[in-house]
Amino acid sequence: MTPAVAQTRSLQRLLIAGAVLYTVFVLYGSLVPLEFRALPWREAVARFAAIPFLQLGIGSRADWVANLLLFIPLSFLWMAVLTAGHGPVHTTLVALVLIPLWVGLSVAIEFTQLFFPQRTVSQNDIFAESLGGVIGVAAWLAGGRPFMRWLAGWQQTHARAALAERLAWVYLVGVFVYNVLPLDLTISLVEIYHQWRDGKVNLVPFARLPPDPAYAFYEIVSDALIWMPLALLWQVDGTRSSLRVWGMTWAAAALLEVLQLFVYSRVSDVTDLFTAAVGAALGVWVGARLARRQAPASAPLRWAAWAPFMLAAGWVAGLLFVFWFPFDFRSDGAFIKSRLELLWRAPFVAYYFGTEFRAITEVLRKTLFFAPLGALLAWGVARQPWRLRGPLFVLSMVVLVAMPVCVEFGQLMLPHKFVDPADMLLAWGGGLLGYAIARRMLHAPRLRPATFASASDVMATQGTFFRGARLVHMSVAVGGLALLFWLVSQAAFMPYNVREMLVAEARATSAFLLALACYVLAVWPVWLARRSVSGVARLVQLPLGMFVYGGASFLLLRFAVPQESLHDLVGSPVLGWPGQWETTLRWIALAAVPGTLIYLAAQTVRRWRGLRLGPLHFLAALPVLALAYWGVVVQAATDNLTELIAAPHGPGFLAVCAAGYATVGAAAMLASPGRHWRTAVLVCVLSLPVAGGLLALGLAGEIDKYGQQFSALQFLLSPDRAHYAGPWDIAVRYSVLHVLVLAALASLQWPHFRSARRMQRPSPHEPD
Repeated sequence: MTPAVAQTRSLQRLLIAGAVLYTVFVLYGSLVPLEFRALPWREAVARFAAIPFLQLGIGSRADWVANLLLFIPLSFLWMAVLTAGHGPVHTTLVALVLIPLWVGLSVAIEFTQLFFPQRTVSQNDIFAESLGGVIGVAAWLAGGRPFMRWLAGWQQTHARAALAERLAWVYLVGVFVYNVLPLDLTISLVEIYHQWRDGKVNLVPFARLPPDPAYAFYEIVSDALIWMPLALLWQVDGTRSSLRVWGMTWAAAALLEVLQLFVYSRVSDVTDLFTAAVGAALGVWVGARLARRQAPASAPLRWAAWAPFMLAAGWVAGLLFVFWFPFDFRSDGAFIKSRLELLWRAPFVAYYFGTEFRAITEVLRKTLFFAPLGALLAWGVARQPWRLRGPLFVLSMVVLVAMPVCVEFGQLMLPHKFVDPADMLLAWGGGLLGYAIARRMLHAPRLRPATFASASDVMATQGTFFRGARLVHMSVAVGGLALLFWLVSQAAFMPYNVREMLVAEARATSAFLLALACYVLAVWPVWLARRSVSGVARLVQLPLGMFVYGGASFLLLRFAVPQESLHDLVGSPVLGWPGQWETTLRWIALAAVPGTLIYLAAQTVRRWRGLRLGPLHFLAALPVLALAYWGVVVQAATDNLTELIAAPHGPGFLAVCAAGYATVGAAAMLASPGRHWRTAVLVCVLSLPVAGGLLALGLAGEIDKYGQQFSALQFLLSPDRAHYAGPWDIAVRYSVLHVLVLAALASLQWPHFRSARRMQRPSPHEPD
């Protein structure tokens, strides 16, 4: 068996194990605490048909997001298991099968929860879990190959510095993700003020430590130790100075404190900057000593070879202090007998009674506190002669198993401690994880081989650079749009329907979500057009992509704009469906029109640039547009949109309007930043009369409503219904709007439209 085949099979086994274990976790976690109550089938069906769609406040956002995030890894992992190494047609077919499967699984889980009364059943959970499944599939289609390359990279022989760098970034991502949980995000100044009033923003160092000295000491030490591994790993990398490593670690801590201002339930405390500085300094010092130390010799025994075991004994004492404090043990038989019954409960039941954030905190606490013990034991075993390593390895495994059992049985006698049989497994797993990571680091070669970078390495570096640049561009673009929307909503000269697009009670949050929705609406079709798949697969890829496009944008707009604004576009629900399902599907149909037109514009520009694109790249849009026409025009709930079209019952005038919109989209790509300013001006000047003429021809010239007669352009561009603009005002307003929309689209789409491979332009015969 060749090494490549062995590596592929190893990855497949790893993915299958991960997917199966995560599926069991999802199913088990959805039914905890496993208190089954029989229910007649008809009554269960009747109850399920009447489950509510809950109105979510800021306290419920975290629960909704938790259900969304729960299904993203599930669908991503199973896509990896079923499609890794296969072609685009196979991948697309699997995606089409898995998406309805995840919807069915979410419905089945919610229905089953009716038989477990302590669980809450709602349409929100079904919608969130179904959307999570779709996002997981889309995430695999977007980043499956890079993920597989990244995963395969862990099996390669890395130098110790390169492995430390990988571990450092994985650890940093984990720290950031945990510290923005439970994702009850806000950018509302009112809610941030409430955080200040409630004591969640502290600008005085060490002013709000717990009054108990032991708890205060624990909080300071734990906050410092969080940042020590990051600095240690960056220092072991050996490519940065000690001062730079300390500065990078402290800057990461400072950025995290700023981000926590926008998480409603988190606390931003300037004390954390001081503890992070101490933890970073300690990590730099330890990392520098480890980087200078040579590989241990395997002969004479000396006291320094036993230092890791001494440190491990000290860590054991620390674990007992952390998990047994305040040592108020009770030894009476009745109390211990009642507590012993807790060990026979189903695992993780104790984690159910509380928030998702508390459960995650307890899982990480049990796991990560035992990881250093495993790492110290692995270090100690590696420093001993070969004849002692076998017995010491066995002794280390016994310690890693015995310590969690000892801690848990000690907590049985502590009345204020939670006891759960899963804690022993978590602690044991954390110890094994620490042992495995330390062993891999210790056995890695110290130096990276001195080789010249290959062309593929250069391309990978360029790809990483452009991905980072796109992330920075997205942050700046969304932030700028959010500020623009907030200012526009305050301007008296803007049309009334524009001023009312934000939620009055939370304009800042609304502006941010609306900006993010606009970014998705502008960029996703361009990203979709550039995917390198076969023509047959593209026939399925576009409808699937437009479904994700509409669902994701609706999710953002649902919380960004007043519900009346969405109803103004798609109409109020008339079919009597529960919850938001009718509005969601109507919006998906409506969003498919601009999304498909931007997709066609992108393909057209790519063809103008010399790429040989087959007809299926364009024909795939026809069924999508036909279905969108049926949903938006034929099945319209109101005439809010159809009245604006010159002849809504025939597709001709709608096609003219679509051509005008596609002209704007193509012009935006041709005038993208990086081209000569004369080209941008020429494209803007030429597209203005073309797009304007097409829209004027396709939109209604006379509408009789509100006791007045006006044109569609007057309705869209006038400041209010009492002051309809004249022809010249319409021309000026449209010209300004045309330039602004073209500039906005060009700025948003540019990093995603231009190839990351700027050094090597694709040939006309190669897919872009």
